[in-house]
Amino acid sequence: MGQQQLILLVLATVIVGTAIVVGIAAFSENSAKANADAIVQDAVRIANDAQSWKRKPAPFGGQASSEDASVVNDPRDYTGATLGALGYPGEDTYSNLNGNFEVVGASSAGFFLQATNDPNATGDSTIVSLAVCGLTDGDIISRIVQIAGVSTGLQTAACP
Repeated sequence: MGQQQLILLVLATVIVGTAIVVGIAAFSENSAKANADAIVQDAVRIANDAQSWKRKPAPFGGQASSEDASVVNDPRDYTGATLGALGYPGEDTYSNLNGNFEVVGASSAGFFLQATNDPNATGDSTIVSLAVCGLTDGDIISRIVQIAGVSTGLQTAACP
């Protein structure tokens, strides 16, 4: 009787230990995905702010204050767009609890943003690339280039 109980105790310990290891791995993976989703959400919010800035008339500080009418009339031209112009503190970089956001280009080809999380907070960095190519939701292209330190195989977002 003692031997059977000992075997059951060892078996139960192995099963519980395996369940704990699987649970920790699942939590870590979901945590990385949730962080990447939060970064994408913030980047899309900034992209929507860029589209709003593009449409704003001159008295409200939008791109329409530009002297060049061809820049204003071209839906892909985001020349002059900075995070400061969009209402964020800083000109080309912005940070919040989810990550660090940097404008990597604002030209006649579109508005381009790169976002990374704080690798000290999660251990591995996540990189999101976003491109704004026009004035509609369909003109926002985002790519998760790296998640939790692992490349996704996707290239940086670019306008077609």
